[in-house]
Amino acid sequence: MLELLRRNLGVKVVSFLFAILFWLYVLNQGTTDNLIPEQTLTIPLVVSELDQKMVVMTPLPLVRVRLQGINPSAKDIYAVVDLSSGMPGESTYGIKVNTPPGINVVEYQPSTIKLNLETVEEKMVPVQAVVSGSPANDYQVGSLIIKPSAVNVRGPSSKLGTLDKVIVEVSVAGVNETIQVSRPVSFRDKEGKPIFGPDPSVTILSAYPSSVDVIAPIMAKELASKMVPLKVTSTGIPAVGMELRSLVPSPGSVQVSGTQQALKGFDILNIGPVDISNLADNKTFQIPIEQVALPQGVSLIGGTTISVTAQIGPGPVQKTIPGVAVQIRNVGKDLEIDQSIAPIDIVIEGLSDNLKNVTADQIQLWVDASGQAVGSYTDVNVFWQLPPGVTMPTTPQVTYSLKAHLEKGAE
Repeated sequence: MLELLRRNLGVKVVSFLFAILFWLYVLNQGTTDNLIPEQTLTIPLVVSELDQKMVVMTPLPLVRVRLQGINPSAKDIYAVVDLSSGMPGESTYGIKVNTPPGINVVEYQPSTIKLNLETVEEKMVPVQAVVSGSPANDYQVGSLIIKPSAVNVRGPSSKLGTLDKVIVEVSVAGVNETIQVSRPVSFRDKEGKPIFGPDPSVTILSAYPSSVDVIAPIMAKELASKMVPLKVTSTGIPAVGMELRSLVPSPGSVQVSGTQQALKGFDILNIGPVDISNLADNKTFQIPIEQVALPQGVSLIGGTTISVTAQIGPGPVQKTIPGVAVQIRNVGKDLEIDQSIAPIDIVIEGLSDNLKNVTADQIQLWVDASGQAVGSYTDVNVFWQLPPGVTMPTTPQVTYSLKAHLEKGAE
């Protein structure tokens, strides 16, 4: 009997242990959660469904959560606050914990959070350059040129209210010639301090463009510099039915350098002429710097570029307005109208869009009878008042007569 018990003893022991484990499994109804101890983790809080036109202005705390279940991976567990119904201002929102299958959340804190939401706005602000360092001996820095000179900044309204410029930093240490660099813009408040959001690691303001080009003129100390506006001329005529609306130089002014004597009296730089012959659309002309005529001893700052845009649009057209009434104004108190003025047809001129809806009742025509006596008046010039953008190419003339005013009852 003893020999029988010893036979395959190892197999019997393993089977016995499996039986005990199976019994425990059945006893616990197949749930392993009670066999694994609880864990406490600190997890990040993120926002979801936030309108792109709003931003959270409250620091997001970490959430402490007590879990039970299969050993979790921390990267798969996070807390979330749904802001799909968020409105500008301060409100309280619920927090939920996201977990993978097999994990039960026993408890977490906080379960709600008070958040301040702000509307995102945009604002154009100028760019200001901050120069550091000194150029080489016997050289100096002229007035900096910044392209573009302003950028569009996007961010929460409270932060934009403290922003009146963006900063770009440029170093001229040891240089002896003009430099041109591209630098990112930075944001500082009116006291010069950096502007941060609730989380300093997250950018709360953005600029477009995010960087600008800066030209730092470096010149000999005996030279001076000044900004000179551009004046543009043209030659030729546009295509039939079109007209030149304007000539726009870019930039509007340029920086030049030279001796004080050379710059004296040099107050405008003429560019062109640009040929607009037969143009039917806008056109931009790049002006070769070597073709720009400068006074003796004056030069453009290195890196200067000049372009001119010719803005072309439809030319004026004419339209006839029939039956426009003509008033006789300022008739003397002892006079009255003997022969009135019949309505006349007039010709008006302007751009097609300005003329298409003009009617006779929008036009006022009159003659001035101030100081006139009894008699007939012929070929009298008419005064007018027309809608904006409308003119009359010719002055109408009319005929009328005045007579003495007869008292009522007089023969």
